[in-house]
Amino acid sequence: MPKKIQNTTKATLISVPLPNHAATYTVISHQFVIDYAFQSLAAAGFGIVEEEYRCTADGQIAQGIYKLNFNSDPELSMMFAWTNSYNKQVKFKCVIGAYINETGSVMISGNIGNWVRKHTGTADTEVKDTIDQYVSNAHMYYTQLCSDKVSMEAIILNKRRQAQLLGVLFAEYEILTTEQASIIREQMKKPKQVFANTDSLWAFYNFVTNALQYSHPKTWLEDQRILHYFIGTICNLSAPVQPVSAPVPDLSTPPKDLSAPVEEVDPLYIIANQTNILDQIADLEADQIDEAIRYAENDDISEDYEEDSIVDPSDITFPEVTVEDDLPLPNDIVVTFEDTFGNTFEAPIVPPCAGHDAETEKEEFLSLTPTIADIEEYEEEQKREFMEPSEANLDITTEEVEDDFDLDFTSNETEEDKDNTPDFF
Repeated sequence: MPKKIQNTTKATLISVPLPNHAATYTVISHQFVIDYAFQSLAAAGFGIVEEEYRCTADGQIAQGIYKLNFNSDPELSMMFAWTNSYNKQVKFKCVIGAYINETGSVMISGNIGNWVRKHTGTADTEVKDTIDQYVSNAHMYYTQLCSDKVSMEAIILNKRRQAQLLGVLFAEYEILTTEQASIIREQMKKPKQVFANTDSLWAFYNFVTNALQYSHPKTWLEDQRILHYFIGTICNLSAPVQPVSAPVPDLSTPPKDLSAPVEEVDPLYIIANQTNILDQIADLEADQIDEAIRYAENDDISEDYEEDSIVDPSDITFPEVTVEDDLPLPNDIVVTFEDTFGNTFEAPIVPPCAGHDAETEKEEFLSLTPTIADIEEYEEEQKREFMEPSEANLDITTEEVEDDFDLDFTSNETEEDKDNTPDFF
């Protein structure tokens, strides 16, 4: 855990030696700020209940917090704070805020406290004017902070949303150290104080202000202001809470089921300039529908699609396939014939493919039907098969055989060819 800067006393701050800078440097002493703050607050009717002072080891940077005797909220008291330095690292600042009584941390409005003044010229005179201005408007600043507290109590954040806020404050705004971020994380698990709802934005706000008590006096006041500015920006805390009148109940519709789960509203994204992703999708779909309508109504495009060019399915006709009446069915065709020996033969005709048209079927049928010449040729072949060899009239003479086959291998040789005759003859 980081080391908390210890509180000091008013006498210690007054005893710090004044700086010795150039002639143009106007010294604003810690004692001057303390004395005039007491004077201005008393003149406005405020009494100081508690005083808190912190400073660096050498007293060059100091801050003061005054808890005042005014509070319209039991948890918050009015507060006046200031920061001053002798080493030129911090310009003078002062602010009116709210003091959280239970923890000792503070609330500072993000819209105030940003007045700073270099230690030159008439800076001391302007410091008086600035203190008087804030004190004169103290009630307005305090009332606004009380209103912001009520608003934050009504906003519920789960641990995921709180972690997102913590990440932004640590990584983007850089008002937290790693040690302070760890303090906030531990409080998210186990809060140090009692809240009506530990998941409220008000509880998380207190987690951060408790951690900011460990901030350096040089940055403490500005860190407090940035915290409230950030929370007020994302949750719209700038406007006071308006009373809401109860609506007149509508008895024509059945009452809502109170046992049904209520959808949690994420306050981090309730920003005026931010749109919802579902709305963007709906707008895109609407644009696509409008574009389709404009496309259909375009005269240049509609001319290409005439009404006569649309084909009605009922107008489509298909050609009918007919079979000639005198053409016998293929399955009924059987060819019967008798040979010369009295044997009867039947030859079935294989039907043609059903996919052929009628003309093709007719041609195939005629080609498969035997003719008289085919039958006579078949009978002649049967006769030759069953006839005895002696009865067969071959009509072959010796002369015809001699003409076809030369049985004398030497009769036709000449004297010249004898020498060329092979030895085996």
